[in-house]
Amino acid sequence: MKNFDSFSLLPVITLILLSVVLGTSEFIIIGILPDIALSINSSIAMIGNLVSIFALVYAIGTFIITPATSSLNRYYLIIILTIIFIIGNVLFALADSYLFLILARMLIAVVSGVILAISMTFSAEIAGPAIQPKIISWIFSGFSMAAVFGVPTGTFITHLLGWRTAFLLLSFISLIILLMLIFYLPNTGSGQKSNILRQLGLLKKPHIQLGIMIVICGAASTYVFYTYLTPILQKYLFIPERYISLILIGFGVSTIISNFLSGHIALTGGMRRMPLFFLIQALFLSTLFLTIKIPTLCLINIFIIGTVMYLQNSPTQLHFLNTAVREKPEAINFSASLVPISFNIGIALGSACGSLVVIYSSIQYVGLWGAAIACGAVFFNLKLLKT
Repeated sequence: MKNFDSFSLLPVITLILLSVVLGTSEFIIIGILPDIALSINSSIAMIGNLVSIFALVYAIGTFIITPATSSLNRYYLIIILTIIFIIGNVLFALADSYLFLILARMLIAVVSGVILAISMTFSAEIAGPAIQPKIISWIFSGFSMAAVFGVPTGTFITHLLGWRTAFLLLSFISLIILLMLIFYLPNTGSGQKSNILRQLGLLKKPHIQLGIMIVICGAASTYVFYTYLTPILQKYLFIPERYISLILIGFGVSTIISNFLSGHIALTGGMRRMPLFFLIQALFLSTLFLTIKIPTLCLINIFIIGTVMYLQNSPTQLHFLNTAVREKPEAINFSASLVPISFNIGIALGSACGSLVVIYSSIQYVGLWGAAIACGAVFFNLKLLKT
């Protein structure tokens, strides 16, 4: 582009909408587990396994497929993967057994992370360096938008017309977005040919290793608490069930704000500013158990946690992309996948840690453990700045 301080609006909107449907497809299942279980005569626990299976396949698939396809034309690749994503959602809507549900979810998961990673690399084509961090934060914000709008809407449609209709509607909307991808994304040409092992060599770089640990700790610290947000609202704050969804929407709005602030941080200091925000995250997580008996203060605390939840996204994404451009250009696509891979690992670890806290201690202490993990993010961030 000739004007590097501008950007093309339609490609940006397209990529944001793409991340919204990716997030909706991933998260909607949490709210409709009972409906799916009832329809195929399965237990909620068995259907709940679809969540962990999705996260595992998501991380592994993104890790393998992204470097393996780096030499391919990104324009055609994202279109093909989006078609597979749509097929996976249609198959899930039509599945009539537990086995086919798993296979369909695996198909969706294996391409979702790669689609997100590739969409991030288009930020350099549709915007100049001054705008790129904001574009990245807007793309990430699509997942928050999914939590605020997509998931509640999908749950409402499920209760009105059934969960299969919800996934078929999601597939139809994804088809519209596919057409937008075809018409509005720039054709970037083929990437550099490179051996997969050479691309994976990016993981040997200390800056990359520390960045991965920062993302894992940052995600895990929040998800120790976030996984049990609804039980906290119900059992400790005594929020009536009819108001839970409103509070969750409010929390989702705070995460949207977090994503937008993330882009600003990436433009004004990036990783140099993140230790302060991780400390703020640790502070409010640690005080959660003190405010849990005072509903108003606790809700304020929770919304502040939501506001700092995704501040790391744009700075770390830009850190990985810049490191790859500087030290291993052939691994640019792979570098873009490191945030979603690391974040999903953090989600898994945080949820597991939260489960242990609930089993062996009390749910009101999940914030303290989250704060301890956030301090780990501070440690690795400070080490990165000294490297």
